[in-house]
Amino acid sequence: MQRDNAEEMKLFRLPNGIRVWNTPQSGGETHFLHREIFVRRCYERNGVTVKDGDVVFDVGANIGMFSLSLMERFQGLRIYCWEPVPRTYSCLVRNLDDSPSRAKHQVVTFNLGAGKADEQTTIEFYPAVPGNSSIYATQKRRDFVSLLHDVRWRDFWRSNKLRALILAPVFPFRKKLLGSVFERAVSQGLSIACDIRTLSGMIREYRVERIDLLKIDVEGAEIDVLTGIEDSDWALIRQISMEVDSSNKHQLPDLISRLRGLGFDHTTIENIFGGPSSPDDRLPCTLFAVRSR
Repeated sequence: MQRDNAEEMKLFRLPNGIRVWNTPQSGGETHFLHREIFVRRCYERNGVTVKDGDVVFDVGANIGMFSLSLMERFQGLRIYCWEPVPRTYSCLVRNLDDSPSRAKHQVVTFNLGAGKADEQTTIEFYPAVPGNSSIYATQKRRDFVSLLHDVRWRDFWRSNKLRALILAPVFPFRKKLLGSVFERAVSQGLSIACDIRTLSGMIREYRVERIDLLKIDVEGAEIDVLTGIEDSDWALIRQISMEVDSSNKHQLPDLISRLRGLGFDHTTIENIFGGPSSPDDRLPCTLFAVRSR
């Protein structure tokens, strides 16, 4: 196990003018996150909405892009952010503290992961792509080639037309080219100890009375996060936006059935590019679940 240097960070300027801190090697990922969260609003789709005064759980907050986007557009939010990697957590705290909108909101940050039990584990941290850091790194590596196989041209086009045109000549060779990029990124991984807490334990500790939006993006640990919610706490949750990793897609039918039984009467899944998804393909997807009343 290696020790992470929590102070190593670089300031990036994004197209909308905001500046955010991230690891020095992560420029590509930082701009990708900006497009997904600030432009496409990937967590606010299919009926999921945020309004002034809402309580938001940002589980897998990374460097804080989603919280920054909400803070810029709304007033009086109460946001709880989870990020287990020390270096990423340092960027998260600095980004939120530097935000001109910081004084309009109550923000609480935790250098923790969320899971099925209170425990300590290890997370594989990738300095070049910190948003892909995962406690299920072996599974993530195994699934990546399959993911590239299932990516369709129309997915690239839907996500970013300019990027799709640029990639058009090399699209048939995506497995070889992007696979090499991914392998280089993960070869720099550091195994870091991290603490895990259940959401229900934190709900009790901080006396949270409602959760207007539970956003989960934890790179394969999403089912663990849900397992850490006790039956009595589900009634507090009004909406869910959750990325579902390829390895967990086979659980989607049972999960959707359970959510509907808990009162989430509007559920939708999209692949990570915004197109239709099904449990049978190998692309990660986002699950949106909303109570209509």
